[in-house]
Amino acid sequence: MSKIKVVSSLALLIAIIAPLWAAVSAYAGLATGAAAMICAGLYVISGSKLENAVKITLGLLGGNVWGFLVISSLTLLGGGISPYLLLFLVLFVFSALAVYICLYLDKVFDLAAWLTGMAISITILLLSDPATHFTMLWHTAIAMIAGIWIIGVLTTQLHRRIVEPGNKK
Repeated sequence: MSKIKVVSSLALLIAIIAPLWAAVSAYAGLATGAAAMICAGLYVISGSKLENAVKITLGLLGGNVWGFLVISSLTLLGGGISPYLLLFLVLFVFSALAVYICLYLDKVFDLAAWLTGMAISITILLLSDPATHFTMLWHTAIAMIAGIWIIGVLTTQLHRRIVEPGNKK
């Protein structure tokens, strides 16, 4: 298949699947649908390997919870010391723990995904009303799962079938 057909088929799939997710998630009331594109990008940059999708998903979800815990810790511990020092200390502890968890559970969690999930979650939570943080945690988790499985896996698997019709992988 020519390069233009390979690129065009991928462009068409992404142009259909990603906006379809965006429309469906917005219709369903999910405020974090765009996070799915970041997660899909992480899947692609990791090689678009189906065998890594679960580990990446679990890493993102672990990082999502971690981000929630970072924001909750900052809220609970705030007041006594400089907010910048507190931010450093909380991120220091949670980042180091993430590395150790992923080191010892490397068959379960992807560290890059965990750190990405943590950054996504922290960003979303910092921009949202504290009264909605728990809801946003769930919305972000749904977007992360959709990013890996709907935008990432579905798109790459369909593309492989188009580019290599005999490929069953």
